[in-house]
Amino acid sequence: MANVQRSTLSLRGLSLFDRSALLTMIGLLLLAALLLWRGDRVGVPVAQLSPADGAGGVSTRATLRITFAQDMATSASPELSISPPVSGAIRWEGRTLVFQPAVPLAPDTAYTATLPAGLSSQGGRQVLRPVTWQFRTGRPRVVYLAWDASRRNQLFVISMDGGQPTQLTRSPDDVLDYGISPDGQTIAYSSSRPDGGTDLWAIGVDGRNRRQLLDCTGGACNNPLWSPDGWRILYERRNFTSPGGPPGSPRLWWLDLRLGETAAVFQDSQWLGLQARFSPDGRWLSYVSPQSQEVQAFNLETGRSLLIESQTGEAATWSSDNQALVVSQIQFIGESFATHLFRIDLATNEITDLSGSDTVINDGAPAWSPDGRWIAFGRKIPSVPMGRQLWLIRPDGSEATQLTSDYEVHHGPASWSPDSRTLLFQHYLLAEPGAGPGIWVLDVETKEMRQLAAPGLLPAWLP
Repeated sequence: MANVQRSTLSLRGLSLFDRSALLTMIGLLLLAALLLWRGDRVGVPVAQLSPADGAGGVSTRATLRITFAQDMATSASPELSISPPVSGAIRWEGRTLVFQPAVPLAPDTAYTATLPAGLSSQGGRQVLRPVTWQFRTGRPRVVYLAWDASRRNQLFVISMDGGQPTQLTRSPDDVLDYGISPDGQTIAYSSSRPDGGTDLWAIGVDGRNRRQLLDCTGGACNNPLWSPDGWRILYERRNFTSPGGPPGSPRLWWLDLRLGETAAVFQDSQWLGLQARFSPDGRWLSYVSPQSQEVQAFNLETGRSLLIESQTGEAATWSSDNQALVVSQIQFIGESFATHLFRIDLATNEITDLSGSDTVINDGAPAWSPDGRWIAFGRKIPSVPMGRQLWLIRPDGSEATQLTSDYEVHHGPASWSPDSRTLLFQHYLLAEPGAGPGIWVLDVETKEMRQLAAPGLLPAWLP
């Protein structure tokens, strides 16, 4: 009893300030306990979903991302359920769980994605409820370059159904080249300047939010290429060698879109490169060395590098599973020379001549189908007055199939639709003087061809 009385007397003896401080401390402890209790009941919150819940017109090349509000225990690799089913691989990028589809999503399709409960944060909290969201992919459209009423090259977009194209850019100078973001919402492009240089710009696929990405005063920046995660753009930079002179040799540079910073890709900033291409998973980068015309590839994670003979100056094309690439290479057959396609297996370094070792033909501009089953390419017989024709071949070199046979037409590099059914290409009539290029599509099963737009050049699929 005496002990209790002494305690009571000591509390009564506290000053008003001490009592307030003590009560505040007790209140903070109770609040912390409440927050801890509620946090355990709420679990780990989701900060962002990509594509967003309810989004429409989503790119068929989209990568699914779930970003959490806390650092997660990334040793776990949960299954992401997608309906309709989509095969792919899961990886962690910091707090973000990434699902990379093995093939593009189907166009004009509603998808539902569900992440089951159970993931844990590094602090021990769990994702208590399944994370479910929905989105819908867009209908295929085509982006291309054509000239406006002032004879300036501009970006246009047209539906696969045809009809009137929509002009996206109204630049006072020529648009020279472009690249589409992985989410299909933004187009980066290079635009010329009066001094002979070029700057990098961006515009939404709806023609809005035009903005400058990079002022390249003192040189020219061209061929913007988005990284698969959409956070960076790789581009070719040529600096002026003298005031008023032409741009010099190309070098590869990064542009970080989050920070607005730009830097050389290689430690040696004088290292030359052009025609860069990413593997679908973003781990490999291939490019052409302008001095030797060889194709070089290196792994951005491990530093492993490959040197592939080519001498044609054409870019490599990657398989959808990231395990192989195809390049064109000059071959000498007797007293003649030809251009063949070669597949290089990254795991075994095995090289396969897809064109046939004793065939005198010129093959080039390969394009691997998204489903991995075919490679489209252009073929021309040397010393014969004919335009390049479109062909198909299996990745092992079998079942070579001719798709076009109009030898008065030069068929430009082809690109595959997301569903691997249609080829998009530039069509140029050689026999007609002054003819302009047009944009055409070809159904690989029926071989039916039709024109989408004229004039037009450098077509690409959107989304």
